[in-house]
Amino acid sequence: MGFDAKRTARIAAMQVTARPVWEATGDTDALQQFLKDNECHGVEAVFVTMGLLNCDLAAAQRAFFNAPCRDAERRFHNQAMDMLEEAADSDA
Repeated sequence: MGFDAKRTARIAAMQVTARPVWEATGDTDALQQFLKDNECHGVEAVFVTMGLLNCDLAAAQRAFFNAPCRDAERRFHNQAMDMLEEAADSDA
């Protein structure tokens, strides 16, 4: 996935900023709380997570959505997916 230069720079800078938290705790929930507290949300938080955990997109998304501090994002995502499924079912 390609990002513009500004977003790429924000992701890289946050990886540097968050690395000590990840290395000290090894806790994905603590990492997500740190990212949230530092205004790193959504796709940027997922890509920061991918870089720090050296994992694929699916694992980074699980770390993001399973963190207690990301409950609102998880509920929004689930509601959006439910609505898309309902719309697809009604079109069939």
